[in-house]
Amino acid sequence: MTIRLYRNLPSLTPIYTIILWGFFIVVPIADAIGQSTFDRAKKYYLQRDVNADSFKADPTNINRAIDLFKAALDQNIKPEESASYLLRSYYFKGMFTGLSEDEQKQVYDKGRNLGEKMMERYPDSIPIKFWYAANIGRWADVHGFLKAATNGISKKLRRVCKEIIKEDPQYQDGGGYRILAQVHFYSPNIPIVMGWPSKDKAFELVQKALEIAPENLTNKMLYANILLELGRDKEAKKQLYEIRRMSPRASHTVEDRYVQYRSQKLFEEHFH
Repeated sequence: MTIRLYRNLPSLTPIYTIILWGFFIVVPIADAIGQSTFDRAKKYYLQRDVNADSFKADPTNINRAIDLFKAALDQNIKPEESASYLLRSYYFKGMFTGLSEDEQKQVYDKGRNLGEKMMERYPDSIPIKFWYAANIGRWADVHGFLKAATNGISKKLRRVCKEIIKEDPQYQDGGGYRILAQVHFYSPNIPIVMGWPSKDKAFELVQKALEIAPENLTNKMLYANILLELGRDKEAKKQLYEIRRMSPRASHTVEDRYVQYRSQKLFEEHFH
């Protein structure tokens, strides 16, 4: 294969002419570079579990993915997709690379700020809405659900989840239902300030997520948690058993191992 760069062709955009097995393929340079930057970033994201120690990931590949997705976004290369993957990457880094609480706060602050900007730019993007919601859900966890409730984060999260459910209830295995169930389950019910969180509503929502994806480990784990809160221990025990027997998905090895670890801890707390 021979690659030649022609600068004197009648075009405003520099191009690569690639001679490949006797055929000429003309590719704009900017497109070739952009494709490479985004594809390299996505490749590292998909390899985020390489060298993982159970549910703790080696941060090397996710850090590379973050740097490249940021570069792609800065260069306006597939900006909507780059933004959604950058949000995914922040979520994964904060959750699964063994960061301290302060370090997690910094990562989720970035996810929150990026998500708010990108939702203004792409108000119809379900991936951006979902991964923004995932990041601010974790933001609430590390900063405190009371803080999230009193500064409007929980209310905003509820609104975004409702939009996801309305526009694409199937997305991420019922992800809109799942995150909204978590908001209801973990947020404090504060009269006058925030009286809407409800354990019963959380139960109703997680059931809808399970109807969409009954084999999703995170759906099952949240369901078991809520069952325990409602005093339905026998049903919760069955769910926790099932989680322990299931194999992690090849595409979500670290994430599913973490759910299995948490389910084991929950089982030991309540049934041993």
